[in-house]
Amino acid sequence: MRRSDKEINSQRLILKILEEAEVCRIALCEHGKPYIVPMNFGFVDKTLYLHSATSGRKIEIIAKNNNVCFQMDIKTQLVTAENPCNWGMRYLSVIGSGQAQLINDQQDKMEALDIIMSKYSEKSFEYSPEALDSIMVIKVEIEEITGKKSGY
Repeated sequence: MRRSDKEINSQRLILKILEEAEVCRIALCEHGKPYIVPMNFGFVDKTLYLHSATSGRKIEIIAKNNNVCFQMDIKTQLVTAENPCNWGMRYLSVIGSGQAQLINDQQDKMEALDIIMSKYSEKSFEYSPEALDSIMVIKVEIEEITGKKSGY
């Protein structure tokens, strides 16, 4: 990282960002062109779980190239100044990468959905076989992750 003063070295703070972030942006690449998508997600044991439709551009790209980069941030706040060149943002963020796997097994989907839903709700849920057939779960085992902060 070019700005070592902004690097987050605390694994506990990186974990906090993963737990508190509400949106995970995943970046994919097809024919040398990047494609980024914001997604709902869950996180446990160095693994991201992402909820998706069963088809579409994201699924097509992953089927051809399962390399994924992801980004999350929390505590973002605009910083203003008299001089517009001194404006900036306060934030805590992570960027990581891994290999995406498409989860088709219904039991694995249920377990992944429970992880995702526990991030956004304290309720427990049941999933019908029809509902499970209508969605895809993307599993990303994190291979690399770094954190960056500004203003904190």
